[in-house]
Formats: sequence, structure tokens, C-alpha cells
Amino acid sequence: MYTVTPEQMKTAEANAVSKGTTYLQLMENAGAAATEEILKRIPDISGKKALILCGKGNNGGDGFVMARLLSERGAAVTVSLAAEPPCKGIAFEEYSRITSISDIEILPLSETDLSAEYDIIADAVFGTGFHGELPEKISNAMKCLSASKAFKIAVDIPSGADSISGKCSEGTLCCDVTVTFGAVKTGMLHSPAKKLCGEIVTAPIGIDVECFESIEGICELMDMSFAAKAVPIRGENDHKGNFGKLLIIAGSEGMSGAAAMNVSGSLRSGSGLVRLASVPEVISRTASGIYECTFCKLVPTPDGYISADNIPKLLSEAEKMTCISIGSGMGATSDTTLILKNVVKLCGEKNIPLIIDADGLNCLAGCIDIIRNAECRAVLTPHPAELGRLLGISTAEVTADRQKAAMRLAELTGAVVCAKGYPTYIVSPEGRVRASYTGNGGLSRGGSGDVLTGIISGLVTANSKGISEDKSLLYESACAGVYIFGLAADVAARKLSMTGMLPTDAIKMLPEVYKRLGR
Repeated sequence: MYTVTPEQMKTAEANAVSKGTTYLQLMENAGAAATEEILKRIPDISGKKALILCGKGNNGGDGFVMARLLSERGAAVTVSLAAEPPCKGIAFEEYSRITSISDIEILPLSETDLSAEYDIIADAVFGTGFHGELPEKISNAMKCLSASKAFKIAVDIPSGADSISGKCSEGTLCCDVTVTFGAVKTGMLHSPAKKLCGEIVTAPIGIDVECFESIEGICELMDMSFAAKAVPIRGENDHKGNFGKLLIIAGSEGMSGAAAMNVSGSLRSGSGLVRLASVPEVISRTASGIYECTFCKLVPTPDGYISADNIPKLLSEAEKMTCISIGSGMGATSDTTLILKNVVKLCGEKNIPLIIDADGLNCLAGCIDIIRNAECRAVLTPHPAELGRLLGISTAEVTADRQKAAMRLAELTGAVVCAKGYPTYIVSPEGRVRASYTGNGGLSRGGSGDVLTGIISGLVTANSKGISEDKSLLYESACAGVYIFGLAADVAARKLSMTGMLPTDAIKMLPEVYKRLGR
């Protein structure tokens, strides 16, 4: 399933037309699909009163199709025109068809009785190209209709909702169902539009998957099936060696929890063996509560960070591993930067997947070319500020279009980029994009990123044998890690509340999530 912008949707429609369908047929299919959703909920509409608000564009054309089809099923249909009737194009063709149907009442909005007791209200005024504020007369009409007990359905998107940002004009109708056509529009998954859409139903209208696949920057929507495919099934005869060996280079004297959360997330996500390389104080604290991990003690600097003197020891440990994670709580110092550069070089030479997070990303800022130069298969997990530092731009520039920023970083580094936020965008070096809408406000606290890194690292490690043969599996593992982390957080929030939950509670919920995935 894809989530699209209005421009991408126009391209998909044009692609469908080039393959043999017509815009008129797409409109017919859209109106029929919206009508079908009404019939699913109100099977017998004979004698029911239906109000369809129509604009003069193609969204209104969909509404005219609905009016005709509902009338054919015996409904008493009133079409309320929110603008002048269409005078050209396919919307005009559909309007012309209903003007000759005596059972359909057509009125201007100003003459429509909005206080009547309707059974069905359909909003087909503005489509996905709308942004800004609704005209006052339409906003007032929608406010009046909001009080109705009728079943309310939006055609493609509620009028007043921005299909990119999710912002909504005052007066936007709160719907029971929104039937969107071909693909979900990006803004529908963001508040407040998400709430006003009600149940979102994506209806096929004759635009096949191939019409979307060729669109540059098209974004796939992560779901359970994608995630499940990236989690290896464990058989009766499997042993720890089948699921890889992970080395985690993390922590400092003041950041022992970051390392511990990384370790816990990876252990709960499939790693066969996990080894933490850190300074003695971090190892002592981690070992007191986590028993399934082994440890590699490193020499600290005077201020408690991992010393560059450990590089030979670390590289010797790393050579034995099938995956490496670096950065959580490590600190961004000259020593840790040198460590990172050496680890990147080794991973490139030995073809070992590398996950870089937090201070590892801060160490990488200013030298991002080392990832591509080393031909290192890396996963980067930046939040907006880190993403800005890596690209040399402001956080505001990143948040204006995180997907675009993530695509740029993936292009520059040749790495998989997980641009954290809501949604999290996961971009492959080849430009594939997925978005995960799992997760909630309960994750807005320290430690969440360390847990995510652990989960991704665990999945990459468990898949490390397959990744050596199939490059795309690194991307799939990262996508699954993002989705699974958010889903575990959603389970935790339902049980504990967003205020009361902690990132470690998401780790505790991982077994339930993997059980849902059949893994």
C-alpha cells in the first residue's frame, strides 16, 4: 500500500490512462466505490434521505456519480451545489447525467435545508488539491451538518483537510468514513485530518500497482505483513549460531542506560549472540540486570569515554561478528570519532552490516563520505537534529520535508536511513521509501532511540546470513525494526498510558508483538 501526495496521485492516474483506462471511467469507479461503502453500512437505502454536497471539480463529479447510483437504489437524493455547476470536463458529463433524473433534487447550497433529518451525508466538495481555509459559506454549512446524526462519508478526503500536512480548516466535517481512491493521501495519516477522516477505506478504482511503482519518491506504507517477512522463523533444530553475532559498541560512564537498552532490544529481537564492548562501569551496571549478554571491557579516557587505545582490541572483536552497532551513549569525542572511522573501514572490508545511532551519528557529522568510500553497508537512525547535522542544514529545514532529507542522506552515503519522527521514513540507497506510522507520544523521552537501535540491530543480526546474499534484506530488516518498535510502544501505551510508559516498557512488549507476527 502506498501513501501519496496530490502530485503523485495525478501521475498515477495519468499512468493508468496511458495503459488504457479513461479519466471518466476512474470517476465512475470512484463514485461506485464510495456508494458501495455506504451500502455496506446501510444495506437497504430505499426511502433513505441522502444529501450530497458537490463542488464543481472532479471531487464533485464523484459525488454526482454517487447521487445517480443511490437514486437507482431507491434513496431520496438531494445534491447541494457548493459552487456554480460545472460547465466542462468529465464533472460536467456526470452532472448532465443527473439533471435528467427527476428523483434527484439539485439545489444551490444557499437553498439547501441543512437542518433536515438526513440519513446519509456525503462530502464531495473539495478534493486532495485543497489547502488553506474553507470559504465562509461552506465552513458554516459543514458546521451545521456536523450536528446531524446522519452517516457521514467523505469522498477521497474531507473538504478542508490538507492532503499533505493534515492541517484542517475550521468547519471541516467530522466523518464516520473517508473513502480515498487508489492510495492513502499523506495528510490523512496526520492530525487533525486523521481524526476527522474517521475510518479510512482505500478503494481500488482501476489504478494498478505498476502505476505507482514508477513514481520517484513514492512512499510505501509499512504494515504487519512487511514486518513479519523480515523476522526469521526459528525452527526446532536451530541454534544460536544460525542467528548471528552482534557486537555493540556503546556507553560511557554517564550513559550506561543507553548501552543496556540497546542490548535488551537486540536480545529481544532475535540476535543469536550479543556482546557489549564498553568501559568497566557500563559493563558492571549492565551485567547486574542482563544475563544473556557477554562483555568486552575497554579502557576509558580520564572523563569516562571509550579510549581510542582500544581500537586494535575492538577491531579484533569486530572481525568475529556478523553485525555491529555503534553509538548509543558513546559520546562524541576525538577518540570515539576515530573509533567510528576504523569500524566503518573494517565493516566495509569484511562486509559486516553496521548500525550507527546517537553519538555515532554525531561523530559521523562532517565526514559522511566515509560510509560510501568504505562501501560499508550501514543503517543510520537520525532524529531531525542529527539528520540536519549530517546534511549540514538546520533542523527546521529537515522538519519541513523529512522524507526529502532522508532521501538525500541515503543518496550521499549509500546507507539505509531511518529518519525518526511521526512517521518514521525508511529510505534505501536505491531510493525506495517506506513510512511507519506506529508509535506514539509515550516515546517522547530519553532512551527511545537506544531501544530502536537495539531492535534494528537484533533483526539485522538474525538476518545476517541472508543479508550477505540479498542486499535488500538489510533494508527490510531496518523497516521491520522501526515498525515493530512503534507497535510495541503502542501496546505499552494501551496498557500503561503514554504518560506512564517508558522506552523499556516497549522492550517488555516485544514478545507480544512477535507473537502477533507469528514469530
